[in-house]
Amino acid sequence: MKTFLDRLTFNAADAGAGAAAVPAAAAPVPAAGTPPAGTETPPAPSAAAAPPAGAGDPPAGGAFYRPDGLAQHMLGKDQNETMDNMHKALEGYRTRDASNGVPESSEAYGQFTGEIPEAIKPHLDTLTADPLFGRVATKALELKVPVATYQALTQEFLSVSNEMGMMEPVVDAAAERAALTPDAAKHLPDAEQQRAREQRMNDNYAFVDGLVTRGLTTKDDAEFAKAMLGDTAKGHRFFESMRKLAAGGEGGGPALGHQPSPADPKGDIQRRQALPENTWGDPKFNQQSYDQLQADLRRTYGD
Repeated sequence: MKTFLDRLTFNAADAGAGAAAVPAAAAPVPAAGTPPAGTETPPAPSAAAAPPAGAGDPPAGGAFYRPDGLAQHMLGKDQNETMDNMHKALEGYRTRDASNGVPESSEAYGQFTGEIPEAIKPHLDTLTADPLFGRVATKALELKVPVATYQALTQEFLSVSNEMGMMEPVVDAAAERAALTPDAAKHLPDAEQQRAREQRMNDNYAFVDGLVTRGLTTKDDAEFAKAMLGDTAKGHRFFESMRKLAAGGEGGGPALGHQPSPADPKGDIQRRQALPENTWGDPKFNQQSYDQLQADLRRTYGD
């Protein structure tokens, strides 16, 4: 034990400076077997306090959060360096997409610029306002389709469809409203004109529904006719022509081959609906006759 303590003493810092470096009076003589002050042996560190092996190295397998599928070359020595690597990679992708014309959001696909052929412009305006266009644009963004490519394909599709006669004329809602307003109501305020238009359309739809009730057509066919013709003034004028023909007007004979008997109130109402005096816009329109028809309709069919 004494030999071990002697070694500690001679190995201590400044141990070779000689006795002259310390005054004899100031240097107390330690008791036998006691090491000089300041040379106590420090306690050995416990296993729990010892730093783990390789603590300064990058974490093997990731001591911090590592997303599944993260490329090995992006893993840094700590979380900050890893985030920096991922940020640089993301900026690279964004720069690449921007140079290729890939937008930040799908709305950019609908912002057409430049010269657009007049033949397809109304159809293009209608298409971009349709939810269908938004869904396809979202998919285009997911596939990283450049804006110029997407818009060029869209315009080409509309142009070819128009040349092949597949594009129906775009309905001008304002023009159709004006054309649907009965002549007898054109001098009235806007609210009254609106009610007159709605009544005219409802009367025509009631006629088509009546054909189903009488077994002259199917419900599917009737709904198809209303869907295809009901949004234009031309379509409603056609319905009104059929109503006149069904009522025996214009040489059409008795109600398309079936003259309802007075004992058939629904058939009688069907016939009266087609009369000129009960048709909005007809020169022979009669308000009193029309009001009586509405009263009989409510009495027969209910509200």
